[in-house]
Amino acid sequence: MPKRNFSTLEEFKANLHKEGATIVEFSGSKVPCILVNQKKYEEMLQRVHSKKVRAEALLDIFYDEQDVFVDVQVKFLDTDFEANYLLYANNMIGFFEALAESGLISLAPDSSAYTNSENVFMIQLPKKDAAEKALEIIKANAKKRG
Repeated sequence: MPKRNFSTLEEFKANLHKEGATIVEFSGSKVPCILVNQKKYEEMLQRVHSKKVRAEALLDIFYDEQDVFVDVQVKFLDTDFEANYLLYANNMIGFFEALAESGLISLAPDSSAYTNSENVFMIQLPKKDAAEKALEIIKANAKKRG
């Protein structure tokens, strides 16, 4: 999965994930959830249906002393599915706290019909400490814009 590079704040803003993100409850824990287009969600499920799936989720962090962006890279090994979701972390501290705490990230369609955890695809991070380290970087560098 190639690393994406952005040069200007405008490029970051132009590439932000549009469908949004939220937190879902799963087995008594809060799990961060990236919302994806309904069609893309269904395509992803078709590619992994009835397969033993291994997923790789990487966090690529970009920051200056004011703005923090996290490019969440998801790849299902042994399939051709991979996607990047660029998030503006300044306004999403709770999302990244849940990520560091649970060690899970999930994907769900952006349709209001899929707001419960029954219709969410869960991915366990291979290294929970990477999420904890990301949270430290985010908290140290994200400045709230007023």
